[in-house]
Amino acid sequence: MNKDKWKNRFNSLIQKLRFLKEEDPDSEDEILVEEKELSSGSPSERDLPEGDLREKLARNRRFVRIRRIAIVVLIVLVAGGFTLYNRTNTFSDYVIVDSYENKVAAGSKYESVGKNIYRYSSDGISCVSRKNELKWSITYNMQAPVADVCGGTMAVAEQQGNQIYVVNEDGLVGNFNTLLPILKVRVSKQGVVAVVLQEEGITWVSLYRPDGTSIANDKTTVAQSGYPLDIDLSPDGQKLAVSYLGIKEGIIESRVVFYHFGQAGQSEKDHVVSSANYLDTVIPEIYFTDNSRAVAVADNGFMVFKGNDAPEQSASVSFEEEVVSAFHDGSRIGFLFRSGSAEYPYRMEIYNYSGHKKASKEIDASFDMIRIQNGQILMYDDHHCEVYTLSGTKRFSSVYEKEIADVFYFSEFRKYMIITRDSFDRIRIS
Repeated sequence: MNKDKWKNRFNSLIQKLRFLKEEDPDSEDEILVEEKELSSGSPSERDLPEGDLREKLARNRRFVRIRRIAIVVLIVLVAGGFTLYNRTNTFSDYVIVDSYENKVAAGSKYESVGKNIYRYSSDGISCVSRKNELKWSITYNMQAPVADVCGGTMAVAEQQGNQIYVVNEDGLVGNFNTLLPILKVRVSKQGVVAVVLQEEGITWVSLYRPDGTSIANDKTTVAQSGYPLDIDLSPDGQKLAVSYLGIKEGIIESRVVFYHFGQAGQSEKDHVVSSANYLDTVIPEIYFTDNSRAVAVADNGFMVFKGNDAPEQSASVSFEEEVVSAFHDGSRIGFLFRSGSAEYPYRMEIYNYSGHKKASKEIDASFDMIRIQNGQILMYDDHHCEVYTLSGTKRFSSVYEKEIADVFYFSEFRKYMIITRDSFDRIRIS
């Protein structure tokens, strides 16, 4: 076979192998180099039968593929190992990567809202960035300020006083005074405010607009309805949940009542759309996770209520042990129990709102503050901080060098915000 005829057949073979162009560029280049070497190589290579050439090209193509797969597998193994290490390892060291001065009065408290932080005390309230850059400030004089946040809206009230301020990230929304002393305050995203007011022998559950305009008032006595232990507003401000505590035939009884101030409650007496009674149970906390779900936290378990118009119980969990503390976010609720163990005196359990236990973890300390934020459980007191995942893995544990006022997690990789009396510290754990 002469050279011209061989070249024609070789070119025909190349046309049949055009599908190789679908591979990555590096693989194609290597095969083309091989083809060029074959077409212009030594006489022995040029004299190879067509079948041998096809086999040589196929081997080269298999080699490139295997190498590429090996690289991908190696990358996956390294990434998986790093992810596993990051998720299961407990970090005990930290470094302060950024620190911003924070000169404030003793007793200042903090709430994280979006990309900002609300700071309030007996002297006033301010909105600052995560770098403690002031956005706005409002002054007042309150003996014992208490606050509630819903979305970006916050209400600050003077407990046992009469003042209420409603703010959002743009500043003051409204403020007003009540005629009776304030026991509790709750706020909706729109700025609707619910308060429990104290009068001698009587308690009032009242709703106001941010400017102080009255929306509704419910007069209660211990003999009739019981004492309102806790209240909460749905984010849209239309539903109010109240936990009442009373006594029935010498036995403690709790009553959960839902009021609807929208269309669904217009035809109902006192706007009451549903209620549930629980004997020998105390319900010190009730809250909405969204407009259609509320949760009642009892001394012996919790109950979940669902419904847009008239919420009804959809799930419940009972405990035999005493609850030390409870904490929650929009998708999980956690409880701390005493375990009876000397090494690990407490046990943490995490549940979803269908009533299913998702995690259980023994821990060696109790903390003044526990919160769930962005999928992590933050526990801290004055000088000690621990972080757990929602699956119960301890992520971080350390004594902090300064007195801790608050701890936040903003979904940054291994980074947390620790607020102290004199600084906003952004730390990286290691």
